[in-house]
Amino acid sequence: MFRSKSERHGSTGDRISALPDDLLHHVMSFLTPWEIVQTCLLSRRWRNVWVSARCLSIDSDQFSTLRQLKKFLDNLLLDRGYTALHTFWLRINFGIFYPDSIDDYCQIRPWVCHALRSNVQVLGIVHHGEILTIGNAFTSSYLKRLHLRNFDVDDWFVEKLFSGCPKLEELELICCFVNIIKFSSTKLQRLTVTTTDDRSISCLGFEDMVIDMPKLVSLDIKEVPDRNLYFVDVSSLETASVCIDESSFASSQVDCNVLSALSNVTSLRSLSLTVRHNVAIKVLERDVLRCATFNSLTTLSLGEWCLGSGCSSLLHLLQRSPKIQKLILHFTDVGASQCDHPEQHAVVVGDPTCSETQRPFNCENLKKIEINCPLGDKRIHVIVRILYENINSPTEINITSH
Repeated sequence: MFRSKSERHGSTGDRISALPDDLLHHVMSFLTPWEIVQTCLLSRRWRNVWVSARCLSIDSDQFSTLRQLKKFLDNLLLDRGYTALHTFWLRINFGIFYPDSIDDYCQIRPWVCHALRSNVQVLGIVHHGEILTIGNAFTSSYLKRLHLRNFDVDDWFVEKLFSGCPKLEELELICCFVNIIKFSSTKLQRLTVTTTDDRSISCLGFEDMVIDMPKLVSLDIKEVPDRNLYFVDVSSLETASVCIDESSFASSQVDCNVLSALSNVTSLRSLSLTVRHNVAIKVLERDVLRCATFNSLTTLSLGEWCLGSGCSSLLHLLQRSPKIQKLILHFTDVGASQCDHPEQHAVVVGDPTCSETQRPFNCENLKKIEINCPLGDKRIHVIVRILYENINSPTEINITSH
């Protein structure tokens, strides 16, 4: 009996088209918007599937002009209507070599509003160019994650955001101008804040930046100028990464409660703290002395700010971390060069003996210390000796040079 080629190879037709919509939508989540639209040509089954695709990622690099991007996206959203969206990412990178660019949030506002009206759960707006100011409040009963890059955000925006989006769990403000004095939410679980590199943009004066978020489990915040971090309720934190420099404080005489507040968080397992410049170091050195016990901390990552006065801040934190398992120390070329001019810098390792620091203590769970340092860093042998003299329990120390 004659059999066709498809029968000989066991083919039963278009198996992909026979898949349920949910699986087809998952496949489409890996495609560009151009490719998603083109799937309507595959077969009659695919003709309208693309309209209900739940994930859209628009990248300006796929278009030669802003006008082309606008035409495509306007038509795309018009054709799909307000069919439910799970994820909407908009990446805009029209640089100086393009004839036009996005210089006003109003130019992208209709697309953002469309996504919100489509019950989007994950919304990302990545803008490379002039900082944009959002002039309207975000309101959605479905939004769970918001990612913004290169925006001006203030107290009005975050207050309206938290009240207008009651299910928001994750907020990422990347390279933004952060003019905020209070983050307050009873629902947010993850907060990431990094500021713009343009230091010509500044707030009107130094203020405390209050973080009052009892459900927050993850915090990553780096170098917010003119803002002194002040924790009110972060009682659910599990991981925290904080970077502070001199721009956070009006002078070295002000106080902060970063470490002292975190030491009272019983769920905190991982802490990374980077402190730059003498002003900020002096502020944190005082706060170290106010620390209680880090009862759950297992991983601690520190920079060279903790090395002053014979590593006193480092030893103080270790002594108050009874469950610590891993210590990571990151040292820079700048810090290494300061050893040659100790009179000019606050953070220089001395060479005290054990009796000149404090009594040795146990870190029974500390199994590994990782030190990342510049090649030939003269401080390392002193730091290693201080650690061995002050910690009774045997610990593996790995040193990596860069």
